[in-house]
Formats: sequence, C-alpha cells, structure tokens
Amino acid sequence: MRFLKYFSFLILLLSIPVLSVHYNLFETKDKIYQKYPNLNLRKYLFKEDPVFNRVNNDYNVKFLPNTELIKLNLIKKKVTFTPKYYTSNIKKKNIAYNKYGSFFIDLSEKNIFITDYLGSIHLSSIDNLLDKDKKLESKLLKHNLSNVDRVYDSMIYENNLYLAYVKKTRECKKIVISFANLNNEKLNFANFFISECSKVAPGRMAIFSKNNEKGILLSVSSGSYNDPSLDAQNDNSINGKTIFINFLDKKYSVFTKGHRVVQGLFVDDDYVIATEHGPRGGDEINILKSKHNYGWPISSYGEKYDFKYEAEPHFKKTHLEHGFEEPIFTFAPAIGISEIIKLPVDFSEMFNNVFIVTSLYGRSIFLVRLNTKPFRVTFAEKIFLNERIRDIKYIKNKKTILLAFEEKGEIGILKKLD
Repeated sequence: MRFLKYFSFLILLLSIPVLSVHYNLFETKDKIYQKYPNLNLRKYLFKEDPVFNRVNNDYNVKFLPNTELIKLNLIKKKVTFTPKYYTSNIKKKNIAYNKYGSFFIDLSEKNIFITDYLGSIHLSSIDNLLDKDKKLESKLLKHNLSNVDRVYDSMIYENNLYLAYVKKTRECKKIVISFANLNNEKLNFANFFISECSKVAPGRMAIFSKNNEKGILLSVSSGSYNDPSLDAQNDNSINGKTIFINFLDKKYSVFTKGHRVVQGLFVDDDYVIATEHGPRGGDEINILKSKHNYGWPISSYGEKYDFKYEAEPHFKKTHLEHGFEEPIFTFAPAIGISEIIKLPVDFSEMFNNVFIVTSLYGRSIFLVRLNTKPFRVTFAEKIFLNERIRDIKYIKNKKTILLAFEEKGEIGILKKLD
C-alpha cells in the first residue's frame, strides 16, 4: 500500500514538467523556445508512432561518422544571436518558418559572415570557427538597413555582401536586394533591386551570366503553401519565377517560370540547378533553361497537404505531356529541400560530380551524383544529422563543409576523417 502511494506520488511529480511544457504553464514552453527556437518538444514527448516503426524507418540509413563510402566528423558551435532572434517568431504559425530563426552563412578570405532572418549580421574569423577548442566568438556589425520584415538569402560577390529580403513600406511589402562593401565596422547598404508590391517572398540568389552580361539570378515564390497561385504562369508577374537582374542597368527579365518555392541555386558555366519545394511528396531538382516552364501549379508529383487521398489528383502527374520541363529528380516523400552545392573532388576522391542537397524536414544532407550528359541522378545517399539545415557553404582550402542548423542556432562543421 505504501509502495503504491509512493509510486503514485512519483508519477505525479514526473508529470509536472511534461504538463508544464504541454500547456505552457508559467510560460515554460516559451522560455524553452527562446533557448531552442524550433525545438517542438511535443513531437518527442507525445510521438504516436510505434517504436518498431521508427526502427524500421532507420534500416540501412547511415548515421555519422559513417557514410556509404567515407567517414565524416561533425562538431557544432553555438552562434550568439541577439535576444530578438529567439523571441520574434515564437507566436507565429507558418509551414516553413515556425518557432525558429533562420540564418545564412557567407565566407570571405578570412572571415565568416552570419546573417539572421531579422537582418542582424555577425562577423567571426574562420580560424576561430574551426578551432575545436574555442567557442565561436562573433561581433555584431552595425548597418543602415531598416524595416526588414525577413531576410531570405545572403551572398558575397566581389567584396560586397548582398541581402535578399522583404521590406515593409507604408503601402505594402516589397522584395528588395541590397548590397554593401565588406568591412569590420559598419555596412552601408544601397538598393540594387526593388519589386512592386508583393505578397510573396524571394528565395535564393546566385551570380549568373546571360548573353555575356553578369547579374543576379533571383528566385521568387508563388502563393501560400496549400493555396496555389496561377501567378507562376502569368508572364506579367515575377511570382513563381526566376528572374535575371543585370548589374549594368539593374533591369530584370524573366529567366524561367512555373516554380513554387526555389530554395537552392547552383550556377555552373554550362548549367543551372535549382532545388524546389513542392507540395506534399513533390520536392524537385531541376535543370533551369532560359524561357522554359516548370509546370507549377499545373503539374507536380506532389499533392496538397490535406492527406485526403482523393481518387483524382489535384495536379497533373506529368510535365512533358503538358509542355513543361520535367524535374531530373523528385523526392517522395518530400524532404523540405533547401540549398545545393557541388562537392569538389579534393574533398574526397570517392566523389565525382557529387552535390550536397540539404533539407529542413528531412533533417539530413543528401549526397547526390549528377550526370550531365544527359542530366540524370545516378544515386542519392541520405546522411541523417537530426538537424534542420537552411544553408551550406564549403571552405575549399580547409576541405570543410559548414551547415546552418536552425533549431539551436548552431553552425555544423563537417570534415572527412582521415
């Protein structure tokens, strides 16, 4: 009898922290989110999947340090963001940006620039970042940007830092690209591109040459996550497009159309690769060709997020038959695809024409081998990291991969083990 009494008391005692998180008593959940912005504890504490399902799902999936062909080592370093970074998104509900602060990584010769979604820019040295015995020390840079609603990408080109973001004006929100010359004190940004009033957002930027003239290739999203917009097929709208903005006159032209949300861009001398969020089960890798149409929201191998499993599809299940460009690869289930980079051969002789594709919901990186003649994916190896990854960069002279881990505001440092 006494045992049952003590056991009941123990169960009650253990349930207090669980219930405090679940019902946000004493703002417990909010305080946890401030420290770990995207850590949704309920998905771990109240996960309904049977254990054997999760074990089965992990069968033949490689976990670090092992991959199929090489061994890797991963360390993580915490970034010290401003307090607003941890609180600004806590109450917001969004399929892509929920309870966390995204950030982006850029590299100069000796420094790393870390730009968060609010427009704060942090500077650290690469040597400090890669020293495994030191904490990441960063300096918050002053700048002249204002009314930044959200930053969606950053890029360094010819000693200038470019930011793509949505800006609030008195009338509406606009897509803006601004740039500033790099220095260690204050960044003075000037506008490079400003859109008309827009309800959508930019995606990624990349340096691109069109007709021997250099400029910026920018992706622009289309519609909300479960409410497709026909703007992607409208030639008079930049929504659902990739657009080319010339450095000389800063005028833009539509490069490709029929996109949902392009989250990654890689430009080579001979081709352009885009990674694109589809709807449920329809994340894509596309080869972008000038004036080609990629089908959204008419064709997609994914479906809406309602999980009703109707007999009739919402979207056409072919692209080519409707005059659209076929993706070279589709992830089903979708992985919450994000950025893509090409992995140099000097990282490992095991990899030739191998790209790294990062993911958000998939919490993994994917080593993807891409043949270019013809374009086709010959393998895609999943490396599970258990982190949402928004951005990725490669330090060539250090043979090191950098990953932006969103949930805890950390930079992942990935190297090959000798």
